[in-house]
Amino acid sequence: MSSNSIRISAELFEHAQRHGEVLSRSAAQQLEHWARLGAALEQSGLSVGELVELLHGDKATRNPPESTLWAAKRAQQARDIAAIESGRASNESMSWFSGGRARRAKAIKSPL
Repeated sequence: MSSNSIRISAELFEHAQRHGEVLSRSAAQQLEHWARLGAALEQSGLSVGELVELLHGDKATRNPPESTLWAAKRAQQARDIAAIESGRASNESMSWFSGGRARRAKAIKSPL
């Protein structure tokens, strides 16, 4: 795997080092992990305003009830299935559809 150099602040690097040590990650691995999380958040369908609210909101907003999280997950699954069925997205473009399971995929119901 090739790599590229980037400039980041010393503070962010030290923060990544500290957090990465907990899970035996290097600072670079921790930053890559955070970048993947950030990309997933952006692709989640939440608006920028909703993301900001989650990041800066009150405790109830930052820690929504589990039932709210399951409802959001089911809604995202339904959107993903509709995109596959309509041809707007391919099985390969969605990791949880890998292996050709898209035709059998259904939004799950949470017991919550």
